[in-house]
Amino acid sequence: MSTKTIHQFALIFFFLLSSNVYYAQIKVSDTPDWVVQQSYDKSPEIDLKDISYGLLVLLSDEQVHVPKQERYIRFARKITDNVGIQDGSSISINFDPTYQQLVLHNITVFRNGTTIDKLNVNDFQTIRQESNAESYIYDGSLNAIANLADIRNGDILDVSYSIKGFNPIHGNHFSGATALNDFQPVGKINYYIISNKTLQFKTLNSNVVPDIGSYMGFTTYHWQTNLAEEPTFEDNTPMWYLPYDHLFVSDYKTWGAVVDWALKIYKDDLKLSSSLKAKIEQLKNSSETEGERILATLKFVQDDIRYLGLESGIGAYKPFSPNQVLEQRFGDCKDKSWLMVTMLRQMGIEAYPVLISSVYGESLDQFLPSPNAFDHVVVNVVDSKNNSLFYDPTLNNQFGYYKSVSFPNYGKGLIIKENGTALEKIKPQSEDTVEVFDIFDLPTVGGPGTLKVMTLYRGAEADAMRRRYKSNSISSLSDNFKDYYENLYDGVEVLEDPTFDDDSLANKLIVEEFYKINDIWKPMVGNDKNIAVDFTPYSILDVFISPNEKTRKTPFDLYYPTHKKHNVTIKLPESWRLEKDNINITSKNFDFSMASKMSTARDILYLDYEYKNKHSHVAPKDFEDYYNKVKEVEQILSYYIYIPKSEASNRRLNEAFDTDKIVSNLSTIFYWIFGIVLIIAIGLVVFVVQSNKNREK
Repeated sequence: MSTKTIHQFALIFFFLLSSNVYYAQIKVSDTPDWVVQQSYDKSPEIDLKDISYGLLVLLSDEQVHVPKQERYIRFARKITDNVGIQDGSSISINFDPTYQQLVLHNITVFRNGTTIDKLNVNDFQTIRQESNAESYIYDGSLNAIANLADIRNGDILDVSYSIKGFNPIHGNHFSGATALNDFQPVGKINYYIISNKTLQFKTLNSNVVPDIGSYMGFTTYHWQTNLAEEPTFEDNTPMWYLPYDHLFVSDYKTWGAVVDWALKIYKDDLKLSSSLKAKIEQLKNSSETEGERILATLKFVQDDIRYLGLESGIGAYKPFSPNQVLEQRFGDCKDKSWLMVTMLRQMGIEAYPVLISSVYGESLDQFLPSPNAFDHVVVNVVDSKNNSLFYDPTLNNQFGYYKSVSFPNYGKGLIIKENGTALEKIKPQSEDTVEVFDIFDLPTVGGPGTLKVMTLYRGAEADAMRRRYKSNSISSLSDNFKDYYENLYDGVEVLEDPTFDDDSLANKLIVEEFYKINDIWKPMVGNDKNIAVDFTPYSILDVFISPNEKTRKTPFDLYYPTHKKHNVTIKLPESWRLEKDNINITSKNFDFSMASKMSTARDILYLDYEYKNKHSHVAPKDFEDYYNKVKEVEQILSYYIYIPKSEASNRRLNEAFDTDKIVSNLSTIFYWIFGIVLIIAIGLVVFVVQSNKNREK
């Protein structure tokens, strides 16, 4: 048997074995006796016009037995339109086979007063979907999927199942969260917990209070809502904002208790491998200062350890050994962060892992303390001068001085160190600016022009552009840049490929672009008797978000942090009579300025714009002021120069007429010269004739 055949046989055997294991983890049993059975209205008073996708949820029921480590789920949904049959006939249940088992209890269809039993374990297929594979994260979870036969419009599907087993990384702790409403009406929502510990609980956007009771010596907590109102959704709401009626429960009393839990996971008791020791010594000896060592370690972990997460079971929380991460040269956020922390500590530099929520960082203080509040890990470094600095080892191609390396706007984080007790607000530590210099050359009125663009990126903006040009070919970037300007002007031609000047030490990157714009003069908007050129600070326009409504109930998201400067120089074919501008607009959330001046001696117009926001979002109470100031900016954001078409045409005719004048003048000069020559010639003839007569005498 060949080696290839052996490998194929082994792969098939492993696949069959895995399939049998997965199948064995789906069982069928009666509903557990600790579950409190819930009734529901099959025809609740809900307007069908409020139903989306042809599906109405009649019951959403979740019950948890903490001591047994079991979670019971039941849902009942009614198909109200034929478009709902597709989704209404499918069941998908996610679980982690490394510590959980799926138990099916009931699958029933109610149709026209009859009850149809649809429970058949053989209808289920178990697959690994790995929904985060595009982010190089593999959690090993399974989806048990069934597509039920003979499901019709008007059917009610009632499904219940249990998932046994909690992630062992949490030990005896329990915490959870759920929503007490949905984006569309729900007949009834039920949440019930049996706990052997006293639980903290907290609601957001809701006044629902629990019924607290007992069951076999345990404490029970019971929340229930009927026909709860849908949450308020508005455009441009920050991702971290929590619009639903949220319920949080936890037996962690403080964030300090979460730190104590995490300290057991990030134990600083590793015996370093010879390879890791050698790498640490190499980085230490090749750097003269503390800052250089911090930066060199960050660069190594970012750029030489690729990002890949294998996060099944406790791997979702516990990092692999730094020895293993170095050897395999890959890891996820916690693996890379813990490797960096370990290496820096071995160099005598103070460093800690930091738990982060990449989505809900701004609203973490509204959560109850829980490890489940976090989905990311970064690094906090405290240098010898007590500067507290933050780094994300999952990023790459970051440059600059160690104190100014850019860090994403994660909001708040929990530093894992002894006696840590609270979330910490993380402030940006780099100057993330973009400065654009546009130079337009317009040699004629109504004719084509050229545009040279130089863009200077600093900080995180330089990192982002660096990653972009390192990941793409110059030709594809040139096409992308051209497409961008074709949205602004017609007839754009690329004169030269873009150039990139990367100053990694200062973390500055300069991009230069060169274009010809054939149709830069266009009929003026609102007055097509004029032709005009529009000069807009597009770099500011890209991040300047204009609302449509004047009032707001939820926060309004801003692109933050943003600091843009846009300078426009226009070489005109002649002097233009233009007023000088110097405008400043200041609000609680942003500052904007615009200045213009005309150099009549050189026929050059200068426009200077600057925009800087101050916060990541606009609070509802400040929104009217933001709206009004935005409208002020919109009035001056674009700058037009224009001229009547008739004058532009006359100028071209006059230019031709002037040429005729030149030709006419040349003809006149020619005749004058011809006349003078003729007179001289006649004079010479007369002189010669007179001389001959004198000789004859």
